[in-house]
Amino acid sequence: MHYYQKFALIGLIIGIFPIILGIIALTTPAWISINHGQSSNRTSYGLFPQCTTNETTNCGDIDSFQTSQYFEIIGYVILIVGLLAGVLCTALIDKHSIHFIAPLILIIGTVTILLGFMFYIKSVVENSPPSSDMKLHFGYSMILMIATCIIGYILTAYFSFSAGYIHRHILATANIY
Repeated sequence: MHYYQKFALIGLIIGIFPIILGIIALTTPAWISINHGQSSNRTSYGLFPQCTTNETTNCGDIDSFQTSQYFEIIGYVILIVGLLAGVLCTALIDKHSIHFIAPLILIIGTVTILLGFMFYIKSVVENSPPSSDMKLHFGYSMILMIATCIIGYILTAYFSFSAGYIHRHILATANIY
């Protein structure tokens, strides 16, 4: 096994974590909850549903979150494509400088996820009724998606460094270095 195939295997192992965390985060409903004062009124937001709890629980879909939904899902898909491109380019292609494409794809995916967070929080604050004693709590799904984003940045850095190392090694073996 060549050194660049080992780089690809390490990148795949690192990349499995954001994929698993992202799937859990996108499919679970506990993104943000808002408590209004001392009352038992609580509104829980997922990426898709909104549930209001008084004496009963009423849930429904949210139309105003479409921008953040698109950004989160598209960013997650781009992150997966970047991981696959990174693993394939690192493991299979050892004579070209195509290794630098994967970090670019990964950074686009993670920045898109980050933009989705900003639009999501903006939408939640705009949709909730104004209150002086409103308390905003991040749910586990939001924290998992933040972890997905952070590990995506780590993966971007990893594939960037491995691409630079492989490119340097290619230049050194060709006596161009």
